Amino acid sequence: MKAEIICVGTELLVGDIVNTNSQYISKKFTDIGIDLYYQTTVGDNFERLKECLKIAFNRVDLVITTGGLGPTIDDITKEVVANYFNVDLEMIQKYYDLIIKKYNERGFFEVASGAEKEASILKGSVLLENEVGLAPGCFFEKNEKKIIILPGPPKEMTAMLDDYALPLLKKYSDSILLMKTLEIKGVPEGKIDDRLKDYFQMTNPTVAPYAKEKCVHVRVAVKGNRQKEDVLWGKVNKIINDIKDIYPQATEVK
Repeated sequence: MKAEIICVGTELLVGDIVNTNSQYISKKFTDIGIDLYYQTTVGDNFERLKECLKIAFNRVDLVITTGGLGPTIDDITKEVVANYFNVDLEMIQKYYDLIIKKYNERGFFEVASGAEKEASILKGSVLLENEVGLAPGCFFEKNEKKIIILPGPPKEMTAMLDDYALPLLKKYSDSILLMKTLEIKGVPEGKIDDRLKDYFQMTNPTVAPYAKEKCVHVRVAVKGNRQKEDVLWGKVNKIINDIKDIYPQATEVK
């Protein structure tokens, strides 16, 4: 399954906050063998976000959005996705009640007009519970295209992804991606290329160098069926040991 992350929020584009959500999602998708091909960041603009969805669904099967689920006028993610798929939004009563409760606890008895939107998900989607915040997420599928809508605040996003989204996605992928990384000191990157050229041309497993300060990292990765994890680790470890024979100073990065 090919996937793309779309992070929504003008604050990401202007540097007000660091986008840790993409990194977290990327790691989790690697663990369950989903191929993440693209990452996109877009501001709080209806037409630009819709255009991002069009581009994404022309090249991947699964899109994950983060951000834009709140009650304000610039929280547009669910509305744009609903418009793209030509479906309605439906309010989840328990989340609306929770929002009212939070308002009342703070001494406000007039609920903001965007509260109903905040408590809504796409009609016909699978509800993803938000056990940390107020805005629910959802998983929607139409015409073999899938989208997961997650909140932007990292604590809400990580909890929803781990507890609800990933278990759903595992049903669509029986693959796993396994990796180990070696750190090699005292050798320039160009020399690494010369001695490990044959390994770098492999396709599965793959071997790739990354220049670091005062060393080079070499990552060995293999993708395969989750049920054959022992076999896959055997392939990774064989290459790791081969490289250690070539560069005895190589150490595994934990």
